[in-house]
Amino acid sequence: MSISPSLHFIPEQSLAPSSLSFICCRKSCLSSTNSSSSSISFGTTSQFNYNPRIRNKPKPYSSSLFTVRASSSSDYYSTLGVPKSATVKDIKAAYRKLARQYHPDVNKQPGATEKFKEISAAYEVLSDDKKRALYDQYGEAGVKSSVGGSSGAYTTNPFDLFETFFGGSMGGFSGMDQAGFRTSRRPTVIKGEDIRYDMKLEFSEAIFGAEKEFELSHMETCEVCTGTGAKMGSKKRICSTCGGRGQVMRTEQTPFGMFSQVSVCPNCGGDGEMISEYCRRCAGEGRVRIKKDIKVKVPPGVSKGSILRVAGEGDAGPKGGPAGDLFVYLDVVDIPEIQRDGINLCSTVSISYIDAILGTVLKVKTVDGITELQIPPGIQPGDVVVLAKKGVPKLNKPALRGDHLFTIKVTIPKRIRCYVAYVISINSSCIEWPYAMQASLLILDSCHTLCIC
Repeated sequence: MSISPSLHFIPEQSLAPSSLSFICCRKSCLSSTNSSSSSISFGTTSQFNYNPRIRNKPKPYSSSLFTVRASSSSDYYSTLGVPKSATVKDIKAAYRKLARQYHPDVNKQPGATEKFKEISAAYEVLSDDKKRALYDQYGEAGVKSSVGGSSGAYTTNPFDLFETFFGGSMGGFSGMDQAGFRTSRRPTVIKGEDIRYDMKLEFSEAIFGAEKEFELSHMETCEVCTGTGAKMGSKKRICSTCGGRGQVMRTEQTPFGMFSQVSVCPNCGGDGEMISEYCRRCAGEGRVRIKKDIKVKVPPGVSKGSILRVAGEGDAGPKGGPAGDLFVYLDVVDIPEIQRDGINLCSTVSISYIDAILGTVLKVKTVDGITELQIPPGIQPGDVVVLAKKGVPKLNKPALRGDHLFTIKVTIPKRIRCYVAYVISINSSCIEWPYAMQASLLILDSCHTLCIC
């Protein structure tokens, strides 16, 4: 009996794509005319039992028409070198030996990493009673289907599995695996938050510096538990969510396959341990809020918007972490008489036109106090008179100091008396200077007083 006509009626939907990858009829199947059975390859050889009723009724085959023996790309028992009757103790011993031998940090031979992953996959399946039962009955395909059809039989990172099995004693194996996952649990040290404080300075304090004191409320490490958050003498327990690794893996089925993501354990926050009894002083936080007097030394030459950093005076870090910093933002109160321009100071002074003509000496306000300012004769409106070294000290170089600049403003009267006008007219006429000056003095002697309105 020829089998090839029967194969013509095998519908495609009768072959489940999750278990059968392809069908290939052997040459013996097509050439034989007397054999009632043949072989069909599903990646490897599987037995096919021919049913003569199919020839007359081309309907989908039921699973009872096939006797398929599942096969896998690797035998987990052979990978670990143990028999199928091996106990859990034997499997653990085999994994311990092979994992140490093929760990990539120890074995640098090509293919050691893949071998290590195969060993981890075999151990994960055979050490779990449910997975082992599925594997013994259906092979690797049964294990894959139980995790959603992922491409690998294991769902745990092999390096995390190694770390869990051997603990933290394998110092040479700790660090990061080739996939970028953390393979060892280290205490998570988090720095505390920074604090901002706004401070106002008087104008003179910004120029010459000052020492300011204020009260600050911030978090400090609990003195009772030293930041651990646990009651003195109590012991921590392993986190039940991550098993002490501090990380969890979440696997999702997508149209493109299985995707796994490693993240920090939400239960323990990445520590891998849980506090059994909390400290009463800090309620397990490891920090307490207190008020503290802070002294800040303001250097000479600061300006509005300057920021002072005080290291270690911010909030203490959680679980004994280092404290953040305190940042003091400065604001300077302005004064109307003096304006600042970098390291120089600027002011404006008004003088009469007589003082502008004859010159004078003024008493002016500076940051050093009242100082005399010499006005030379014939000065013009808008001219600048400089008091050297009376400005602002340069920040971080107080020996270098700017200048104080005085802009001259001449006041012109709207009305003057007649004799004053006569004196000015004589001085401005073409009469020779000695005679004009003599006439002016005579007029002044007769009037006794020079009055400007």
